[in-house]
Amino acid sequence: MWPLKTVLYFAVFWAFCLASVVNPIWGVVNYIVAYQLHPPVHWWGLPLVAIGMRFSMLATLFLVLGLIFGRKKVPQIRPSFSLWEAGVFGIVAIGALNTVVGIGFDAIAQSAFEKFWKLQVFVFVLARLATTRRNLNLVIWAIVFGCAFLGYDAFTAPRWRFNLGRLNAFGGPDIATSSGASAHLAAMLPIIGIAFLTAKHRMWKIFAAVSGALTINAVFLCRGRAAFLGILVGGLTALLLAPRTKRFRVLILLVIGFLCSFRLSDDVYWQRMATLTNRQELAKDYAVEARMGMLKESFRILADYPTGVGLGNFPMAIGPYNPEYWNRSSHNTFVTCFVELGIFGGMLFLALLGGSLWLLYRTSRIAHLTEDPLGTKYLTYGLIVSFATYVVAGLGTERFSCESFWWVLVLPLCANRMAMREVREVRATVPVRSADAIEEPALWGNVAHAV
Repeated sequence: MWPLKTVLYFAVFWAFCLASVVNPIWGVVNYIVAYQLHPPVHWWGLPLVAIGMRFSMLATLFLVLGLIFGRKKVPQIRPSFSLWEAGVFGIVAIGALNTVVGIGFDAIAQSAFEKFWKLQVFVFVLARLATTRRNLNLVIWAIVFGCAFLGYDAFTAPRWRFNLGRLNAFGGPDIATSSGASAHLAAMLPIIGIAFLTAKHRMWKIFAAVSGALTINAVFLCRGRAAFLGILVGGLTALLLAPRTKRFRVLILLVIGFLCSFRLSDDVYWQRMATLTNRQELAKDYAVEARMGMLKESFRILADYPTGVGLGNFPMAIGPYNPEYWNRSSHNTFVTCFVELGIFGGMLFLALLGGSLWLLYRTSRIAHLTEDPLGTKYLTYGLIVSFATYVVAGLGTERFSCESFWWVLVLPLCANRMAMREVREVRATVPVRSADAIEEPALWGNVAHAV
């Protein structure tokens, strides 16, 4: 007989699968939760794996069925196709081309390409479904729940899951290492903050607060320096861009959050972070030395293969240039992108990053015209902090093919579509002059003010 946890997850998972046939947004929620929980790595998930359940595949299958049979629940968007999405299709096209012009298309490269295009299909679906306030809130709370689970799993982790004092082996394939997990969790913290600030009931605020505490504790246990730098830049971004409305309240919450986070840390964590400011320690640190060495070799690879070596081929491509780094990750999102997809793919990726920022700027400019101006301000505020955190963390760990990294990139498009929808609805019922008379927030103007 199955354990109670196994029965519970089995029942909830299939309930979400059936619900997604009626309304596909539940398929998105199911997929996001399954991605973060990743049952195959837990004892309660092994009985389900034994009967052949493939969680992400089943969640995706029922999501597709929902898009077919529950298409009335799919929000209508205008325009139906954005320039940002065109950029995503361009990157997938370059990846497909590199299966031919790259250095090879073995089983590893094939798996990397299949994962990448499937990831982008989900991004495309997410950009269409999470375009109403209700749907976008469901996605945000799915992330909050997943982080709460990961945080609790880290909090209760046995000693054997620690290596050199760092927590490893928890979460899905993209977040199984300490560096990847800490980057993911650090970038999800601002999204948890969105949930806390926009929750209507005290119970949900408490749950978001608990999820945030467990998440930051897991970040400390992973002891990732890339995540630490991401949090520093994200925290600075949060201070500079705090919305003028309720600004004092937001700053107080940030201070309380930082103080509580400091109490959760330990001396070992700060000793490791202190190496970032010690040149002698960094010079002796093999991980830092290897990253710098691979960065130099990457320029040589790019000079020889300006069109890219192909998705998943970086570990193999760097071997002939320096055998010491053979079969190793670059530990840098941008290096991986440029080497594997070439100059054109790398430039297109940078354009997508800029596009996400532009979408957040546009959304912040019309926040005062939406149905919930304060909620929209908090949304854009949290997403820009999450973006800054993940991009900076991505300089020290490879996130280019990580699913949650692309969630952070596409959520600005979702937020913009949601805001544009609400503005059209408001303008349909409120005279244009009256709507325009509402004071516009100066969210992005806070940068100039702070400087």
